[in-house]
Order: sequence, then C-alpha cells, then structure tokens
Amino acid sequence: MRAEQGSQSSFVVVDKDNGLEELQRRIQELQRERDALKSDLNAKTGEIAIVRSKQETEAKKYERELVAVRKLNEDKLAKAQKELEASRISEKNIAIERDFIRQDLTEESERVRRLNKAKAVEKTGGPAVTPKKKKTLPHRDGFDDDEIEVLSPSRVSPSKFQRRLAGSPSRLGAKRKRKAVESPISALDVQQEVDVSASLPVAELILDDAIIESLGRQDDRLDFLGTMLDHRIDRSHRRTIQELEKYSLPSKRDESFQSMILGKIPILGFKKAQKDLPIDFCELLISLWSKCMEEKYYKPIHLLLDMLTLAVELKTTLIAPLITDSLVPLAQQTADLLVIPRFRGQLTEIEKYQSDINVTACLAVLHIVALGCMSDQEFMMRFWKLMRYDFVVSVLSPNHPVKDFEMMIRLLSTSVFKDSVGAIIGDGTDPNQILDAVLDRLTHHLVEVPLLPNSKDHMDLAILSKLRVKILQLLTSMTRSPIGSRAMAMHGLTIGRLVSLISDELDNLYDYRARHEESARIISLGMRLVYHIVTKYDNEIDIQKKLLVIRGGSQKYLLCLSRLNFSEDDLVLESGIDSDVAGCALELLELVVTPEEGDAIHSAFSSQ
Repeated sequence: MRAEQGSQSSFVVVDKDNGLEELQRRIQELQRERDALKSDLNAKTGEIAIVRSKQETEAKKYERELVAVRKLNEDKLAKAQKELEASRISEKNIAIERDFIRQDLTEESERVRRLNKAKAVEKTGGPAVTPKKKKTLPHRDGFDDDEIEVLSPSRVSPSKFQRRLAGSPSRLGAKRKRKAVESPISALDVQQEVDVSASLPVAELILDDAIIESLGRQDDRLDFLGTMLDHRIDRSHRRTIQELEKYSLPSKRDESFQSMILGKIPILGFKKAQKDLPIDFCELLISLWSKCMEEKYYKPIHLLLDMLTLAVELKTTLIAPLITDSLVPLAQQTADLLVIPRFRGQLTEIEKYQSDINVTACLAVLHIVALGCMSDQEFMMRFWKLMRYDFVVSVLSPNHPVKDFEMMIRLLSTSVFKDSVGAIIGDGTDPNQILDAVLDRLTHHLVEVPLLPNSKDHMDLAILSKLRVKILQLLTSMTRSPIGSRAMAMHGLTIGRLVSLISDELDNLYDYRARHEESARIISLGMRLVYHIVTKYDNEIDIQKKLLVIRGGSQKYLLCLSRLNFSEDDLVLESGIDSDVAGCALELLELVVTPEEGDAIHSAFSSQ
C-alpha cells in the first residue's frame, strides 16, 4: 500500500511541474505579445501624431490659400473693372476724334468738288470779262457830243434852239433817252486764279482706321534727340554734349566729340523708318566708345556710356536687340580693365583705371540690354553667346564691390534656359563645368562673411543678409531649368551650404537679433530649395554624403527639420517663416527618420 501511495505522489509532483512550466511558457508568450502590441501601439501613435500634425498644417495652409485666392480674385476683379472703364472712356474718345477727322475730311472733299465744278463751268462758258461798249466818248460827261452847240443859245431864237436841242432834258414834256454808248474806260480783263490740284482728277477719299491711325501717330524723333542733347550726368554737371567738347581722339585732335556727334545728327535715320533714328544714334555712341578703346583714351567713356544708357532705357525693346552684337563685347572689354586687376589683387592697375572706368555702369547697360532682349528667346540666346564665361566668374569674386556682385546676379537671372544657365559656349565645353564654377562662387557667400575689397574689415551683416536673399532667389529661378536644377543636386557643396545657412539663420531667429525679417526670409527660401532638390533627385543623391562637407551636417539637418516642422507662425520668433515651410520640413523628416524616432522627436517638442 505504501508503495502504491509513493508512486501516486510522484505522479502528482510531476504533473505539478509540468503545469508550472506550461504556465511560465504561456506567461512568456503573453509578455512577448504584450511587448509586440506595445511596440505597434507606439509606432501607430507616432504615425498618428505625424499625420495629425500634417493634417493640421494642411488645414491651416488651405485656409490661408483660400483667403489669398479670394483676395487675389477680388483684386483681379477690381483691376479688370478699372481697365474696362478705362477702355470704354478711351473708346469713346477715339470715336469722338474719328468723327471730327471724318467731318474734316468730308468738308475738304466738298471743297474739292466745288472747285472742280467751277473749273468745269469755266471751260464750257469761256473766260469771264467785262462787257465792251461800242464807242468811247471823248468828253466823258455823260452827254452826247452832238448836243453841244458851238454858238451860245442867246444868239439864236428860242424856237430854233429848242428844235436843235430835241434830245435835251430841258425839253418840256419829254424824257431824255441815253444812247447805248460804250464805257469811257477801256474794257478790263478779269483773271481768276486756277487751282492746279483742282484741274487734276480727284479720286474719292476713303476714310478707314488706317488713315485715322496715321493721322494720330506722332513723330517722336525730335523728342528723342532733344532728350539726348539735354542729357546730364547729374545736376552739378553741364550737359553731356557740352562736356564732350573738352575731349577729342588722339588721332583727331582738331575735332571734338561734340562736333562729331552734332555733325552726324542731320544724317541719322536719313531715308529710313522713324524707328531707325534711335538705333543709329546708339550705334554712333558705341562707335565713338570703340574708338576710345582702340586708342586707349578712356576719359570720355563714362560720358558716352551714361548717354547710351539713357537712350537704351528710353527705347529698350526697340534698341536692345539691334545693338547686342556691338555693345556686349565692348562693355566686357571695358570692364576687364578693372575686373581682372581686382580678381588678381593688383592694386596698381586698379588705381590706374579706377577714375575713368565704371564697372557698375558697364554691367548696368548689359542688364538693360538683356531685359530688352527677353521678348524673344533667340535674342537672349545670342546675348548669352556673346557673354564670356570667365567674365561672369570673375565678377562673382569677393574681391569686387557688392553692387557689382548684385548686378551680375541680376544678369544671371536672365540666363536661365532649358539647356543652359549662364554663358553659352559653343566649343563643346560641358555646361555642368560652367555651372559648377558659378555655384561655387554663389554659395560661398551663403556660409562665409567675406572681407571687403582691399580691406581687412568684414562685410556688414545687414548688407550680407540682403545679398543672400538675392542669391537664393537666383538659385530658385535656376530650378526652372532642368540642367540648372540637376547641377545644384549634383554639386558637392550646394546642399551642405544651404543646410548650414538654414541652421545659422534659425539660431539668429530664436535669439531674436537684428535682421529678424531677413533671417525668416532666408529660411523660407533655403528650405524650399532644399525640398525641391532632395525630393526631385532622392534616388540619385546620397543626402548623408552631401552633409559631410559641413561640420555636424547630419545633426544640423535633423535639428533644422524638426524645428521647422513644429514651428508655429503665430509665435513672435517664428512669425516671418512662410506657412508651407513646415510641410516641406515634415516630408523631408519622414525620409530620414524611422517611426520610433519620429515619435521621440514629437514627444521632445510637444513637452516644451
């Protein structure tokens, strides 16, 4: 019996051990399931938080866009109504003028018809002359000569005298009858002036819109020449045409520039269309400028250049395309006298030409001509084929004044084409090579505070901020060109320098230093640019490799995206940042972090 009880107790112990192991195994499985569910819950929570944040951002963005669209539509409607009212008034005035002109032409036509009719009557009836008398009386007293008696009436009897004076008025009861005699004065010939034009056949006048337009068209050639001759550099100077009297070419000492210009004015545009006179005048100034360069006589160039700039400003679209071939190489050649020494740091050469050569004026006239060529892509392509690649890169050097750097940025903004950006070289040179050099020069100012030319002082930060905004605007315009957008993505420094710029400006923004508005503007432009490059070429570039060119690039990138993703435009420090920037930062953040990391970032910023 005891043996049986011992065996039964051993079985009970074994069963208890097996049950305990089963329970432990079951507990472990439940714990694993709990951990898995908790992990999924955290992931879903992070995703929900990100989606909710994105939804809120999109809702705010939609509301702002809706308000902006409504405002834009209202402005467009008001503008359209004003234009419609102005067009109605203009149409009414044109109709009144047309009626006046039509009435004048009708009156002139009627006058011509009357003259023609008078001429026809004259031809059929003969010339109009005074009627001739039969005989001319010698005494011209109004009486017949035979009525005068030689003897006195007192010597004859009254009866005889009465018989002799049968026709005398003194005869009682008889009326005197005058004979039809000729006028005592000889006949006068009457001559009428004959209108030669009236004798010619007159065609019927036809009044149409073309005639009215030609009558109302003004010839502004004299106004243009008057403006040019009245030109002054500033109020403290005499007229430019008077100042040019002091200068003459070394090869023609006896003829001043003033006499050269005045001597050519009478034949400008001779036997040509009205629009050709301004072009001929500009070509005259360019030819004088070219002669100065050939003879190395630089003193009058600033006067010619200033007058030429005014002429091109007055007739930009008319003149610019037709003087491109002669002006663009000449302006670069003139600017090279200072651009090259500045680029190389040759102070002696700079001092030699600084008083006579104005690089800013050369760049300004090039910019005006470029704007005048923008109406036709063929004109713009020809302009940038004449621009030298080395000239563009040299002017983008920090050794040049800020105003020259800014003017070259404006010039480059007109060079964005589908297949090229900047100077167009037709010798087979790779366009990407040119763009890399331009991007090196442009992005250098985004991360460095350059020294002033020929000085140890740094550029003022307020001026630098404005310059950076213009650089970012140029880079943004380059994204319209496939080759320009791809060049920025493949460039080794552009993305890294943009991230470094955004990080520095965010620090300035949160410290609320001066230039708060400029910093917010730079952040908005820079983030849009990074978003465009990274999202468009995500499969072709390694963002982490691009960030290695700056110290702490990956950390700066992640921190910038996180800050901008959770930024609020209703806060003082972040009020200047555009509303769409947060959405761009969120999409870029989702590309570089896992859901767990995103949840951690959300918790970190939500707890602040």
